[in-house]
Amino acid sequence: MPKIPMPKLSVRVVGQLVVAAIVALVAAAALDYIAHSQLELSPDAVRGGALNGASLVVAFLLVAGIGRSQKDKR
Repeated sequence: MPKIPMPKLSVRVVGQLVVAAIVALVAAAALDYIAHSQLELSPDAVRGGALNGASLVVAFLLVAGIGRSQKDKR
């Protein structure tokens, strides 16, 4: 398996990571407000939905990774 080089951290990459973290926090706060105030969902329902969504994303990434590794071996 070939080694994938890690990208070097530059000021631009660090800035993009900081902006992405801020956007993620704002989105999480907005979703929390909507789920609790507007939709009146319980914390358990929100947690269950988040876990289901995360497991779907992980499953998709695993399937995409398996498909890519099979194409590289041919």
